[in-house]
Amino acid sequence: MKNSLVFTTLSALSALVAGSSTGSSSTSATPSADSAAPIKLAFEKSHGSSYEKSTHERGDVEANVTNQQTFYSVQLAVGSPGQNITVLLDTGSSDLWVTGKGNPYCKSNSKSKSKSQSKTQSKTQSKNKRDELQSLLSLLSALEPTTTLEPTGSVSGSDIPYWSWSGVPTGSGSGSAAPAVSVQPTATMDCSLGTFDTSKSKSFKSNHTSFYITYGDLSFASGIWGTDHIGLGNVTLANVSFAVANKTNSSVGVLGLGLPEDESTYSTDSSQKSSSHYEYYNFPSVLKQNGLIQKTVFSLYLNSSNSSYGNILFGAVDHSKYNGQLYTVPLLNPDTKSYPHPVEFDVTLHGVGFINGTSKSTFTTTPIPALLDSGTTLMYLPSELAEQIADQLGGEYDDGIGYFMIPCPSDDDDSKLVYDFGGFEIATNLSNYVLQSSDTSYAETAQCVLGILPSDVEAILGDVFLVDAYVVYNLEDYEISLAQASYDNKKEDIELVTSKVPSATKAPGYSSTWSAQSYSTGGNMFTTTSKR
Repeated sequence: MKNSLVFTTLSALSALVAGSSTGSSSTSATPSADSAAPIKLAFEKSHGSSYEKSTHERGDVEANVTNQQTFYSVQLAVGSPGQNITVLLDTGSSDLWVTGKGNPYCKSNSKSKSKSQSKTQSKTQSKNKRDELQSLLSLLSALEPTTTLEPTGSVSGSDIPYWSWSGVPTGSGSGSAAPAVSVQPTATMDCSLGTFDTSKSKSFKSNHTSFYITYGDLSFASGIWGTDHIGLGNVTLANVSFAVANKTNSSVGVLGLGLPEDESTYSTDSSQKSSSHYEYYNFPSVLKQNGLIQKTVFSLYLNSSNSSYGNILFGAVDHSKYNGQLYTVPLLNPDTKSYPHPVEFDVTLHGVGFINGTSKSTFTTTPIPALLDSGTTLMYLPSELAEQIADQLGGEYDDGIGYFMIPCPSDDDDSKLVYDFGGFEIATNLSNYVLQSSDTSYAETAQCVLGILPSDVEAILGDVFLVDAYVVYNLEDYEISLAQASYDNKKEDIELVTSKVPSATKAPGYSSTWSAQSYSTGGNMFTTTSKR
């Protein structure tokens, strides 16, 4: 987007592909539509304040750390012969980029380092990121008075605000120049997860156009666009468009699976040359273009909170992974003047309630837009709604750490937060939202961090919600299908998507409208929602 580039979060979603390719240079033949089969990627879940420090265990939240993120990484074989490179899987962005071999932020690819080294490097990287942001702010102050960088909400999983540009090209996309950053890179990152050497690939072709993108955690990537072979699992695709980041302060790249309108090459700025903004076939679209799937659809299953794996299924639905009915709702398009179609995975949230044993209560039935973002670990809700939930749980907001603190629930607490999407509910376990604090003062008083943060922009339903939902993303029809996730380890029941999502039906309250002005408390969402 040229007029307003939002600093989206570097996804907290990542996945390790089961049986990942070692990088063959051969390209799979393009199958016919009749031979299309689902492409299933299994991923491991890891948690931590950064991907490098993440483990399978969900640990404590330190008082000076905004939140513990959840990561899902995927290994690609890029080029021919294939070079193994790890990237973060992200439904909140749409571009694929990998780290280039000459990235000046990379130190030697050592496999291990001491805890003291890790701590020092983490502090240095944090300082560098903030120095870079200050350089961007200084750059803007030297430009025209109409040029601004404005906060537009809270960053997923962070106390850093979203920012958006206005009045100046962002430098993202084909043919545009990246904003100048005066800070000199410091080689502190461990890039052992893989960098791409274009000179060693026989099939890489540069587009000779520049790439630039910035994320809400202050990470950025700049480089060039090109095409090459991409191997994922047992699938190899030729001539895939992606970017090589010759300069980035992120140790891993990103595989974006979002809508085409969210590609960094896309813009609604009519003053820009048409050659400098366009949609291209990103990864989900390439799968269909090559006949590997029949519909640009993928299903996300995060599995239970205590599970170390989940999966994503392209071109199909696994009926064994959910209970009850699969309901379909439309994606929202808040900016119809600028975009002909939805840009992100926003849906209408019709109500939020609470169940404790046989007791049910409703916080609100005001319809609000909500972003289903697997790149956000926690949840962001309108301030008043977040405060209602915290009050219900006996919590208070702590300005010192930027969280609601609540009494730690007992291990057998079966309370649930319930969400109405227009005639059907998704119930989520309270335990999803409860994070222990490593601060001893909170431990002594049995206080826990609530993984729900107030937002003045929109609702963002992150992993704490999505772990209890089975979600089918339909990028062609601009719809989402949802059902209550099942953890019963039943035998797989996979069905290809050829037209409509199989076994899915429109939600009783199928609607793309919401309340932009008013918010009211109370009501009774449980009298209108269907029984599961």
